[in-house]
Amino acid sequence: VPEDLPETFEHCAEVLKQKLLSYRSQTDDYYNSCLIEFQDQLKLFEKELPYVSQLAVDSLLKEHEQKLSYSTGQIRHLFNKQLEDWESMK
Repeated sequence: VPEDLPETFEHCAEVLKQKLLSYRSQTDDYYNSCLIEFQDQLKLFEKELPYVSQLAVDSLLKEHEQKLSYSTGQIRHLFNKQLEDWESMK
């Protein structure tokens, strides 16, 4: 009989029980560490969220400023062209 095999059914059942308890403990530890890591990620996300919102607002503001600048340039160009037309009519 090999040394690794338990001699009785009761001993085999006890070894199996101990291994299962050990696996359960390892699983619980892993689960808890995953929860802690997830909580840490959520805290970081909550901390950074205001900056993301500010970046979005800044991006929208920049986009609208560019559109305003372009529109103002077009109006200025058309106005100057109209002035030139009026000057040439004199």
